[in-house]
Amino acid sequence: MIKTLYIKNFAIIKELKIPFKKGLTVITGETGSGKSVILKALGISIGGKISKYMVRSGKEKSIIEASINKIKIRRLISITGRSRAYLNDQPISLNDLKNHTGLSIDFHGQNEQQLILNSEIHIDYLDKYCRNDDKVKLLEFLFKENNHLNEKLEKLKKNVDEKNNQISLLNFQASEIDSVNPKENEDITLDEQYKRLSHLKEIIQTINQTNHILFEKEEAVFSQIDYLRNLVSSIEKYDSELSKVTKLLDNSIIQIQEVQSELFDQLSKLELKPEELQVVEDRLSSIETLKRKYGGSLNSVKEKRAYIQKELKINKNPEKEQAVLIEKIKKVKEKFTNISIEVHKKRKEMASVLSLKIQNSMKNLNMPGSHFEIKIINKAQKNGFVKIINTCYEHNSKGIDNVEFYLSANPGEPTKPLSLIASGGEISRIMLAIKTVFEKLDPVETLVFDEIDSGISGNAAEKVASHLLELSKSKQVMCITHLSQIAIKADNHLHIVKHVEKDNTSVDYIYAEGNDREKIMNELFLGKKLRI
Repeated sequence: MIKTLYIKNFAIIKELKIPFKKGLTVITGETGSGKSVILKALGISIGGKISKYMVRSGKEKSIIEASINKIKIRRLISITGRSRAYLNDQPISLNDLKNHTGLSIDFHGQNEQQLILNSEIHIDYLDKYCRNDDKVKLLEFLFKENNHLNEKLEKLKKNVDEKNNQISLLNFQASEIDSVNPKENEDITLDEQYKRLSHLKEIIQTINQTNHILFEKEEAVFSQIDYLRNLVSSIEKYDSELSKVTKLLDNSIIQIQEVQSELFDQLSKLELKPEELQVVEDRLSSIETLKRKYGGSLNSVKEKRAYIQKELKINKNPEKEQAVLIEKIKKVKEKFTNISIEVHKKRKEMASVLSLKIQNSMKNLNMPGSHFEIKIINKAQKNGFVKIINTCYEHNSKGIDNVEFYLSANPGEPTKPLSLIASGGEISRIMLAIKTVFEKLDPVETLVFDEIDSGISGNAAEKVASHLLELSKSKQVMCITHLSQIAIKADNHLHIVKHVEKDNTSVDYIYAEGNDREKIMNELFLGKKLRI
């Protein structure tokens, strides 16, 4: 259940916090008052799409927070078009957010109302009722895999010469890499050696100069510090605190002596060998050439060599590769066929059941003479590989079935494709009927309808209102409406008001009750001037 929705700097809304209640809540307001903006914000809070244009003019970001049951969701929308999502103040990916909230709220908007006219998605409704989701996903995977393997096989057949050239190139690349045979991190080690060897004279000169300044020159640093140490030590008898200075100078003397030892140690390791520098330089050059050609790093060179080995093994025997592919395709087709037939049988079995349930639900929505039918169409195809008895069928990513909703709105009339004959009001009620059937199958806690009453009036509106009220007994139902028949039956009446002062627009709300509700109803549905 949605408890609260907080919106800041979103579209025309400056700042708004709305508590939501149980039962049926109607949302009313004049055109452009912000009703749909509020539902849009609610949809975004559970993972809906965003746009930088949603951010209120002159602001840097929008904030949308929703409290749903015991969780708090927050989405931040930047003017750059980026967004961040948080669940209980912890960052969460958009996919994880959708998965987390998908079973809590079901939206029915005007876009979905138009989608029902698209016959290509009718199969999705039937599969949901059949609980075919996992099997259909597997069919889609196998369909893609079959296409991919067939494309690979065709390419293998057509490109024999290309393969021979490829083998030659792979052999050359393998030989080039193997001739160098770089070790792990060798480029780093060689680079360090190169820097040292190429600056060896400078290093030796600097070490000798350092030793000279510290110990050998007149007034050397070591002599000066030793002199200072003795000087300070001679006055310790007058101030015992000076012993601290003496100790520090003693430590300095020891440190400088250690420096000299280290300098001699380093110098003993250094020897000018021009031939060694050349060897390192040549080796480094060979490795850098490999890196440039094969990915930019020794790790990528190693991966390239492994890839070459694999490709050479595969391409060593093209006929064998073809046989392997053909066998793979055979297994994929067998699996696809078995699942397709299984899913087909389930669809055939459940199509009439679902049709009847939707039809009965439509009767409760003032469509008593209507007849709803789910048709499953299968097309024979001579070269199809999915075979039932003695007939091969055309297949697609969801099996061998094409599904379409058919409707007859009047008794005695034959059913015809829904997309050809349904009016706006009928579509609204059909969608509500479908929603009702599926909510009983896979219930969610909250149903949100954006203008479900589109295209209906009179008795039909009364039926829709009663239907929504019945749904609200077990769910939280929210609905934008323009009909008094629906508004009057609601448990809660959320009225949205837009204020415009000079160039400043703001949105507010009231939960209308008693006389206030009556005045709003009169204003909205009878055209009287509203005074509250």
